[in-house]
Amino acid sequence: MKKNKLKKIITTVLKIGVSVLLFYFVLTKISFVEIFKIIKNSDVFLLILSGVFLLLSQWVSSIRLNTFFHSLGYHLSNKSNHVLYLIGMFYNFFIPGGIGGDAYKVYKLHKKFDWNVKKLSAAIFVDRFSGLTTIGMLLVLLMIPFVKSLDWISSSLILIALATLLLVLIPFMAYALVQKLFPSFKKVYLKTLLLSIVVQTLQLICVYFLVLNFHVVSDLFSYLLVFLISVILSIVSFAGIGVREFVFYQAADLLHYNKDVSVAIGLLFTFLTAILSLIGGGVQLKKVNLSLQEKK
Repeated sequence: MKKNKLKKIITTVLKIGVSVLLFYFVLTKISFVEIFKIIKNSDVFLLILSGVFLLLSQWVSSIRLNTFFHSLGYHLSNKSNHVLYLIGMFYNFFIPGGIGGDAYKVYKLHKKFDWNVKKLSAAIFVDRFSGLTTIGMLLVLLMIPFVKSLDWISSSLILIALATLLLVLIPFMAYALVQKLFPSFKKVYLKTLLLSIVVQTLQLICVYFLVLNFHVVSDLFSYLLVFLISVILSIVSFAGIGVREFVFYQAADLLHYNKDVSVAIGLLFTFLTAILSLIGGGVQLKKVNLSLQEKK
């Protein structure tokens, strides 16, 4: 038990360290005064739209998680699931070193309904894995126009053939892995994969409005690609802070984009995530009364 606690503390410290170091690196390379001036001139309506689509993505993401719970026979009500998901976001974003959002869900559900901890943890793990699978597929799609624009592969036929092959292999290999390690979820695999596609598409629309806000739509596919890469790499930092800004900065440096604008997009996404996570904090202040889905 002590070893697990020590491991968790070390992991948390390392993640916070990565966030601080990368954020400091970006801070030394650009002027945050200029970035805030750019952000100050933002179109509030576009920022609200961006926030709405981010919220929708989290709502669909919570439905996906509940689908995994239901496949185990754990019929948590949709309302309770959404509330639990929001609180989990708050824990993930604002409480370093404390109980994580995923661990909080497992703890509350086990305490309330005495549901199996290992099964709940497996559901959350496969839920995350489903999202990662979709990100891989979307990365392949976004790489097509990106690679073509850089003229890395001259033949469009070869490029499309490679992309098609990867788009078939990624979900197939993911399904094979789930079927082998988590057979309880194989029946809902297709449904959750489709939900994952909706989740990530909504987040890309969120980023689109941020890109539109800064009038750099001509580089849209590159920014969307960079965003997905930052999502994957955010696992090594705390709440994605630092990594997201670093990735956007490095991409701007590599592609010769406006670095201030690029970092501003990353910062605004972090800011919107923080606002949504605060909603979960507000919900946490009230007594959370979890309930089961009513039988029809």
